[in-house]
Amino acid sequence: MRDVASRSSTLPLMPLCQAAHSRKLETGRAQILALYEVEPHGLEDAGALHSDVVPVAVCRLEKITHADLLHALAGGFDVIYLKACTAPKGLEQQSLEVELVQALGGLGRILLFDGAAGVDRQLAARLLPFPSVAPEVLAVGSRRDTARASAAALLPPSIGHVALPEQAPYGTLDLCGDLCTHCNSCVWVCPSDALSLTESGSEISFTGSLCFQCGLCVSICPPRALNLAPGMDLTVHAELPHLLEGPEGPDAGTMAPAEGRFSDGSGAAVFDQAGEAALPFEETGFSPVQESRRTGRV
Repeated sequence: MRDVASRSSTLPLMPLCQAAHSRKLETGRAQILALYEVEPHGLEDAGALHSDVVPVAVCRLEKITHADLLHALAGGFDVIYLKACTAPKGLEQQSLEVELVQALGGLGRILLFDGAAGVDRQLAARLLPFPSVAPEVLAVGSRRDTARASAAALLPPSIGHVALPEQAPYGTLDLCGDLCTHCNSCVWVCPSDALSLTESGSEISFTGSLCFQCGLCVSICPPRALNLAPGMDLTVHAELPHLLEGPEGPDAGTMAPAEGRFSDGSGAAVFDQAGEAALPFEETGFSPVQESRRTGRV
């Protein structure tokens, strides 16, 4: 079974996820989402035996964000094949988005490909379906809320905090109390209201779910008392304001960030030497731009 979405400027994410989620519940077949600008050769014959392949042509691949990809993985699709951008700047941004998805529960379930060779064989191989959540349950509030809800659905419940790469738009702040002069410059410059003053005006309150790690507070702080700490807090505490204090000790529920595994500039794929096969395929032979490994799930 193959569904073809027409080319458009935006990804019709919710209808695709709803249809994939329903098909998986009805048939037990794995659902594969293939995103590209030009359809790879051999895609017509893919997925006829074991999986449902949903090919989607999009106008600009670099506009697909980690929130879209996380929502698709948590809400119905088992694997996403994403065509690598041809422009260097586009590929760099796309790689960062994919790295975020890997760190937030999509490790082993999203792959960049840079050519047509082997795509049809890989898509046609047997793939074990993953549990998924009703897509409409995940799409609540802002895109940041959707990303957090999707990550919480993809990762084990024991993971309360996920460490992320430096470029990540999620995280917290570390404050060195000995250096802070309480000038409140960081509060006035914060564009997202993640920082605010308490009623007494003598302490700084921080709401983690509002911080997108822009770095303005760090750059304006005269004594350099602040440091960014990229990561995603999946607990309810991220939604609640709390007093900004110094860095906390290591959290037993913290997951280390996924290492980048992208092209070395020569066009060849760079693989993680410690990883095993990324997916439970019956056959191999496809070399993605980026190797990824399967991670724990609920």
